[in-house]
Amino acid sequence: MTDKPFSRSIAEWFELGRQCFHKPDGLGAVRAFERVVERDPRYRHPDGDNPYFYLGKINEVEGNVDEAIVLYSRALAVNPHDEESMIGRASCCTVSGRHQEALTDLDRLLQLPEAQRRIPCKVVFFVMAENHRRLKDWGQAVYWGQRALDADPGNEEFQNLLKEIQAKASS
Repeated sequence: MTDKPFSRSIAEWFELGRQCFHKPDGLGAVRAFERVVERDPRYRHPDGDNPYFYLGKINEVEGNVDEAIVLYSRALAVNPHDEESMIGRASCCTVSGRHQEALTDLDRLLQLPEAQRRIPCKVVFFVMAENHRRLKDWGQAVYWGQRALDADPGNEEFQNLLKEIQAKASS
């Protein structure tokens, strides 16, 4: 059965997009979310999700990080407090070498009320340390690496990053 573009409501297209996304049926999800955007570019589901987040995630998974950044940015224009889109955009910025932009998103993420934030601070601290390391901003890299390790002292990945940063900072 084929649907004409407007035979379903926006909410139905959005739900179809989410179902396809979770199957996973990326092509079906893209088609459905694009229909939502065609009808209402500012659509936001009652739970806060919007189609740009999902389109961004699909592009990120496919390795299209520049397009994912654009889509996550659109998601944040619809909902400036969308934690998942902040995380997605920061991740894509990190991968593409846009470290200052990643740090801006991570800082915004830490500004969200703790009760609203689902990602553990230790993870944000670690990614901040990594971005500062890549910028060779050793003082900030050590600071954030230490905060990550303080939040999770037994984490080997955190320990190794901090050791590496400290060695670079002292050389």
